[in-house]
Amino acid sequence: MSELNANIPAIECFVRGNFLRNQQDSHDLKFPCNIFGVASLSDRVPMFHFLMEDGGIWWRMPINAFCWKQDAPELDIHDQVLWNSFSPYITVTVFHSLRGMRMEYLDRHKKKHKGEYLMTFDWHWPEPNTTNPGWSENPGQHKCGHLIKLDDGNFAIQPNNRVILKDPSFTTKLGQPVIERIINQHMFAVEDADRWVTEDSENYFYSVSSSQNDHHEKKD
Repeated sequence: MSELNANIPAIECFVRGNFLRNQQDSHDLKFPCNIFGVASLSDRVPMFHFLMEDGGIWWRMPINAFCWKQDAPELDIHDQVLWNSFSPYITVTVFHSLRGMRMEYLDRHKKKHKGEYLMTFDWHWPEPNTTNPGWSENPGQHKCGHLIKLDDGNFAIQPNNRVILKDPSFTTKLGQPVIERIINQHMFAVEDADRWVTEDSENYFYSVSSSQNDHHEKKD
């Protein structure tokens, strides 16, 4: 679990000069950098930390500050990132089954962007003593964010319901939705005392029985 800051696999790329100059000038300049971390603040996009060739370290830049091709066009961040961070508690995972695979998504203008899967950000709220201020634990609102290395030289962060991933040996029905998906809004848990109880003993192999308050239909 990481609160606020998390390590990420290093990304060697370029940072746009205007982001180092408070958007005042240097829009045509790009500098080599090494992104090494991400910061998660509620109500802001994921922000990235990086090292530059002169030894300078910079904190909290949005993903549109970076590109991996020097001639990459600067995009509107709304077309690269769909959601702000869902909490200050962030996890970073490189799913090995997805690593290096092709992904694509549609931006808000219905333009298709293609690229390569890099890693996934996800959010939760583990602190029981403070009220959850966001949507990280709400099944109908929570989203993860996949970091994508775009073919045009930029990067993007998109949730599951905006991306298509291409696995040559499995995703053989691309463009043919197998079912119309509906967002899940259920909390799945089993420790509901109205359904079952354990045996009142110290036995290691204890028995489990249906609760007298269990009025749900039972199936074989």
